[in-house]
Parts: sequence; C-alpha cells; structure tokens
Amino acid sequence: MQLPKLTGSVLSGLHCFLIAADQMSFTRAAEILCLTQSAVSHKIKNLEDSLGVQLFIRQPRKLLLTEEGKRLKAVVAQNFGDIAHELRDLKTLELSGDFNVSVPPTFAQTWLLPRLKHFIDKYPALRFHLRTRNDLVDFQTESFDCAIYFGHGKYAGLHSEKLMDESMVPVCSPQYAQEYYLHNNPDLLMNCMLLHDAAPWARAGRNDEWQYWAQTNGIQLPENSCTFDRADLALQAAENGLGIAMGRHSFVAQQLKDGRLVIPFDMAVQSPLSYYVVCRQDATISPRIKAFQQWLHSEIAEF
Repeated sequence: MQLPKLTGSVLSGLHCFLIAADQMSFTRAAEILCLTQSAVSHKIKNLEDSLGVQLFIRQPRKLLLTEEGKRLKAVVAQNFGDIAHELRDLKTLELSGDFNVSVPPTFAQTWLLPRLKHFIDKYPALRFHLRTRNDLVDFQTESFDCAIYFGHGKYAGLHSEKLMDESMVPVCSPQYAQEYYLHNNPDLLMNCMLLHDAAPWARAGRNDEWQYWAQTNGIQLPENSCTFDRADLALQAAENGLGIAMGRHSFVAQQLKDGRLVIPFDMAVQSPLSYYVVCRQDATISPRIKAFQQWLHSEIAEF
C-alpha cells in the first residue's frame, strides 16, 4: 500500500473512510458527517487514488471492505478517535469552542430545546452543536464530546452519569378518551388503536414500551396498532385523535398541562431505563462536559 503525505485532505479522507467503513454505507456516513453522499464518495475515491488501492467493493445497495480496507480500518480506528479528541481539546481547554452533543430526537425536542437557551446564555463562548439520533455514538470514530442516552447506563469503555429516571403512562386526546369510554376503564383498551414509538431506545423492539407497561399491570393489548420512528410523532398522532400512545413523563408534561392530552387511567409504571450523560473515559475532566452535566442536573432539579 503506497503511503501518501498526511495532508489535510488525506486526514479528512481517512476520517470519512473510517465512518463509512463502520456504517458500511456512504449514505449513513454522509448523514453523520453532515455531507452529501456524493461528497463522501468523492473523498473515498480520492483516498483510494492517494493510497493506490481499492478500499471498498461497491455493489448495488451494498458495500464490502476489501482486504486492504479491513487492514486500514483496524489501524485507523485504533488511534484516530484519540487524535481527533486531543486536537480539539488542545484548542478548547476552557469553556469555549465547539461542543458536539448527541441526543435522542424526542428528548431533544420536548425537554432539552425549551431549556437550551439557559445553557447557551450561561456559556456564550461555546458553540453548541446538537445532533439527534436513537442509535449509540461510536466515540472512537465520531467527534462527539458527549451524548445523552436512554438506557441501562452500562456502556463498554465509556463513562456514564445518571441524569434522571423516567415513568410511563398511556395518553390520548380528551375526545378519544371520551369516544372510547376509557376513563378508569383499562379493559376497554382492547378496542383502541395503539400508537408505538418503534425506536424508544437503541436496539429496542417496536412495541417494547407498551409490552413492558402491559406486563407490569397485567393488561392485554389489542392487535390494532400504528408505529412511528420517533416518540413525538406517536404523541402528536395521539393528540390528533388517532389512538392512544405510551407517554414518558418528560415528553408529555406540557401537553397534559395544556389539556391537549389526558391520562385515561392512572396506571403509570417506572421505566426500566433512565437518562444518562455518556462520554469517553478520558473526557470526564473536560470543563465543557462538566459544565453541561452540572447544568443538566440543575434543570432536572427544577423539572
């Protein structure tokens, strides 16, 4: 394999290659890097030309790594994450510069965004970059400072700090509850349309939240259902009278207060999962992450 000079374009190409190799998709890599698919393809082609080897076998709707690609991925993945984070930390040792955070979509929309101005006003020198996704971050290949996960809190090789627990309860529009005589009648749930968040947490099944609630309460669920890839869409569908959704307390507090959603039967259950701030083990001393964690805890205390 011919070794090129480590120019900026080559380093950029290596970063792009590592993410594309991890995702095995130029489209997914483009989403993570906030680039177009053609830009990712162009970077990979330039890197292959610089190295003088083919890194990917491009098939219709499928990518495969060549043997050279597998070797390069193993070498680059071992050190690239450390280099990227160290370079950024050298520039931003204080509370300034870029701060990249990954957050689940509905948590970002319903809980974090209404409060985010408080954090930005408190630390005006930080450039806050929010990206939403349900899957887990690869801190070795992706340049995130930290992430908020809804999960069990145990992530190999990473540090996690618990933010808050969560409870779940069925919610629907006032009109839907009245039409189906749901108030204090959980048995009539069998006549309803269930609205599912099909990705409530990383690697979850499409009806895991409803199943956990039903098993805890000894309730039988109907077959009639509709699924969404985000909890806020399921809740909006419930608000519009499509059916009944499983609502997390942090997601539905405002809709309940406004009367847009109601709890037809008060059978809340404690979720088996909680919210955590997650980062690399060597990033726990980062002033930016510490400031973000402290701010989150203060907002949660008020919530």
